[in-house]
Amino acid sequence: MRIPKFTIYAKESGVEFSPAEKSQPGKAEEGRVLLRFFRLASGSHQLRFVAEPWEAFELQRRILAVQSQGGKETLTHKFDAGEGETITKLSVECYERAGKKGYAFSIQRGEESINVPAPLGEFLFAAEFLRHLSVTQSWVEQTERKQS
Repeated sequence: MRIPKFTIYAKESGVEFSPAEKSQPGKAEEGRVLLRFFRLASGSHQLRFVAEPWEAFELQRRILAVQSQGGKETLTHKFDAGEGETITKLSVECYERAGKKGYAFSIQRGEESINVPAPLGEFLFAAEFLRHLSVTQSWVEQTERKQS
């Protein structure tokens, strides 16, 4: 089975884009888009950002805006994990260092954060890949209805 997947590797970190599913007992499964951030050091934690298809499309739009206008754009997820509210921020940004423009994806959850710089080609390909996944992951598993 072939699974669409795209990974950006930087010097010490990376981010992987792939399809995912949301499944809850008693509810129909739904398509999602997964962004998995990781460090290349062994034993390091990874941070996952599971986006609804429309959020993946919105992230694609923000990547294109950052590429053309500069700056930083952020998507925020808040959820109650039983131990209080957990806030995850996923950002895309254009930065300038030593006269050179650069692009990056970053994720922050609590005290932990992972930053993944990306060349322009990979940054823009990630936008196109997210656009693709936003459409292909827009599905809900249809359960069979009992006929009476």
